[in-house]
Amino acid sequence: MRACGIVTLTTDFGLDDAYVAQLHGALLRAAPSPAQGALRIVDVSHAVPPGDATAALFLSECAWPAFPAGSVHVLVVDPGVGSDRGLVAIETAEAWLVGPDTGVLSSGLPASMRPAAATARSPLAGGMAAADIRETPLAAAEVSRTFHGRDLMAPVAAAIASGRGLESVGPAVSVVTVAAPLASPVIDGAGEGRILHVDRFGNAITSFRASQAGAAFEVEVGGRTVAGPAATYAAGGTAVVALPSSSGYVELALANGSAAEALGVGRGDPVRLRRRSSGG
Repeated sequence: MRACGIVTLTTDFGLDDAYVAQLHGALLRAAPSPAQGALRIVDVSHAVPPGDATAALFLSECAWPAFPAGSVHVLVVDPGVGSDRGLVAIETAEAWLVGPDTGVLSSGLPASMRPAAATARSPLAGGMAAADIRETPLAAAEVSRTFHGRDLMAPVAAAIASGRGLESVGPAVSVVTVAAPLASPVIDGAGEGRILHVDRFGNAITSFRASQAGAAFEVEVGGRTVAGPAATYAAGGTAVVALPSSSGYVELALANGSAAEALGVGRGDPVRLRRRSSGG
């Protein structure tokens, strides 16, 4: 796979401090001079709640597939920074992933590698490669024990985006940490899940895949039952509706309002889904 020069950033840094700017600067500084002008940095989000791996997995799952093949995705949600946790660069069939070896990069990995629950160590799927970058020769001259994103991940990402191979960033590894999928199973027409995300419009995105919900279903949440699927946000008028979201999950929405506020729910709250006959 050939690098396309795009580096995406997903972090829990927020925008109140200089951390994001330092990450941008480290990427540009580390890129070889001819490649600096061609390097394109895209900020996916810097609003991941501090240390929240689930939020990072959801946002990366939504965003990364939108990018061209050969992109380098950097994810810095790293509460274990400075500890003995691993740091890896992974090459898949579509992209490179750079970040902590804690399972937080799992949205970019093949479904065949994902465990049924929790996290697990998994061999790389066929055609993939990975490198341990904790002692990368590309590291900044001085490495802070509290900012590996700037001093280790950024130089590695810049090198890969500029065309260098994994063999140049660190020793090869064949096993990485992988997290379970975010989606909750629907078995015999029913499932128990949670609110994965509430977006800025107040849409509450559940952990049920729309493809598994069936032609007609209802969602129980916050003591309320919401029937679905609606065709559009406006279909319910002033009532909350359930419909497939653009991310592929069932979401609860309220036209011109916040479904999360109307239902009194937030991230992590439990939800239930039941298929129903299309007649009611």
